[in-house]
Amino acid sequence: MNNQIDDFEKLLYEECYEKVDKHLLILQMKYVIKNSFFYKEKYKKFGLSNNQVVDISNFKNLPFTYKNEIIEEQNIFPPYGRLATHENSQNLRRVHITSGSTGKPLYIILTENDLAATIEAGRRAFHCAGLTSHDTVIHCLNYCLWAGGITDHLSLEATGATIIPFGVGNSEKLIQTILELQPTAISCTPSYLSRLEYLLTSKFNLSPVDLGLKKAIFGGEAGIQNPKIRSRIEETWKMKAIDANYGMADVLSIFGSECNERQGLHFHGQGILYVELIDPLNKKNLPISDGIEGELVLTHLKREAQPLVRFRTRDFIKIVSTKKCTCGRSSFRFLILGRTDNMITVKGINVYPNAIANILSERSEWFSGEFEIVLDTPPPVNQLFLRIELYKKVGEENSNIIKSFFIQRCKRELSFTPRIELIPFGKLPRTEGKSRRIRKRFK
Repeated sequence: MNNQIDDFEKLLYEECYEKVDKHLLILQMKYVIKNSFFYKEKYKKFGLSNNQVVDISNFKNLPFTYKNEIIEEQNIFPPYGRLATHENSQNLRRVHITSGSTGKPLYIILTENDLAATIEAGRRAFHCAGLTSHDTVIHCLNYCLWAGGITDHLSLEATGATIIPFGVGNSEKLIQTILELQPTAISCTPSYLSRLEYLLTSKFNLSPVDLGLKKAIFGGEAGIQNPKIRSRIEETWKMKAIDANYGMADVLSIFGSECNERQGLHFHGQGILYVELIDPLNKKNLPISDGIEGELVLTHLKREAQPLVRFRTRDFIKIVSTKKCTCGRSSFRFLILGRTDNMITVKGINVYPNAIANILSERSEWFSGEFEIVLDTPPPVNQLFLRIELYKKVGEENSNIIKSFFIQRCKRELSFTPRIELIPFGKLPRTEGKSRRIRKRFK
C-alpha cells in the first residue's frame, strides 16, 4: 500500500491550480458542454455560447449550480436527470443516495473512473489521519445506498487497514463485536459515541475504556473540531479522536481530514476537485488565503457520469492556513463553521447549531451535548426554543443555575435570549447516523 504523501498534496493551492487543476478544468468544461444536456440548457438560458463556457478566463462568471436544481432535474427526468452525461449512461458502476438531511435525497451515479477518484481522495484523507496497515477498523456508517458505507469502507481498506463492515443498527451487538474482535479503531459519527456510552453503562455495566479502542475516525457531522468536545471524548474513551472524514455525497465522499497536528482539515481533492470560496450574500469570489471565511464552491475536474460545475455546497468554512504543514503537506487547511442553509435568523441575528453546541461543551459536567432546536414557525423567529439534555446524574435542583448559565452565554456570545427546556440524560433520541439538530413543527 502507498503510505507516502502524494506529490499533489505537497503543492500549494496556487501551484496545484497552475500545474494540475487548470489543465483538467479546461478538459472538463469541454467534456461538460459536449455531453451534459442539463448544462447545455442551463448555459443557453444564461445566454452563454459554447466558446464562453470553455474559456477558463470566464469560468468565475459561469452561473452556480444548486442542489435543488439537480433534485428538480431528477424529478422531471427520472431517475437520474439529464445531468448524467449520455456518453456514460451505459457505463455506470455504482448508484448512491444522499442522506437527505437538508431536503429530498438525491441519486448519485458513478463510473469506474469516478469510483477510483473517489476512493483515492478517501485514501489520502484516512492516511493523513494516521490510519495504517496495523489498524483494524470497525466501520459503523450506513451501507444501505448511502456513500458513507461501502465507499468509505473501500477508502479505509485502501490504507491497508483491516475493516470490519458493521454498518448501523443493533448497537448492543456492536459492543459485543468490539469486545470479541478488539479492533483498534472505530469509524462513526461523533454523536454515536453518546449512544454507545449510554448502552455500555445501562446494559453492560462497562465504561467506554473497557472497549480498548485507540482511535476514532469521525465524519458525517460537525462538532469534533470543538476542543472541549474532542477533549471530553478523549478523556472518556481514552482514545484519539480524529476528524478524518469530511465530504459530501453530492460531490465527493471524502476530501478533508486532519493530520497529526490537528490544526484544521487538510484538503485532499487535488486533481479531483477545483475549489472556490464565495461570500454567500453577494456571491463574489474570495481568495483562498489565511483567515478568509466563505461558502465552499466545488467543481469536478474529471467526473464522467454526473459532473458538477460551480456547485454551491452551503458549507461555510474558514481557511486556517495555506502554508506548508509540519506533516509535509502543503494543501490548505480549513474548518467547517456551519451551513448557510441551517442558519436560523432570530430577531435579525444569524444563529448556527454549531455555536449552540460550543456553549454546551463548556460545561460538560452539566450537558451531554445532545440538543434540538424546535421551530413552530418558519424563520425568522422572535425567540428560539431549545431542548437541551443534561448529563448523567445532574439533578433538577440545579436547573435554575444551569438555565441561567446557558441563557447568559447565549446573550453574551450569540446575542439572543433562548427559551429552554432541560431534558434528563438519555431522553433525547439518539441516532446511528447524522444528528439532526433542527425539528420543525410546522408544515
